[in-house]
Amino acid sequence: SSGINAEYGGCINFQEFLALSMKLQNDKTEQSLQALFTGMDADGDRFLTRDELKHGMTKFLGKEPTEAQLESALVTLDVNKDGKVSYAEFASNFLCRLHTILDK
Repeated sequence: SSGINAEYGGCINFQEFLALSMKLQNDKTEQSLQALFTGMDADGDRFLTRDELKHGMTKFLGKEPTEAQLESALVTLDVNKDGKVSYAEFASNFLCRLHTILDK
């Protein structure tokens, strides 16, 4: 079941419409995050190194990030502190922490 009420000739109520809209937006956000991560992951190993993150931030910002911004990104995104950023770390932290990183 998709969770969408089709009992009344395929019509949905406003609450169901909002729920569907949010799911579609979340799916689009997930696809965008995957594309962003993949674009930054130069060697395709599903991890971002410091250099890959720096290159990706340069493309995103339109200029090279400061050392403080790069360090802030690594500290913020590398949750398990293994020196690289996995997709899971990136996806779970990127959007909610972006303003913190760029304010450095």
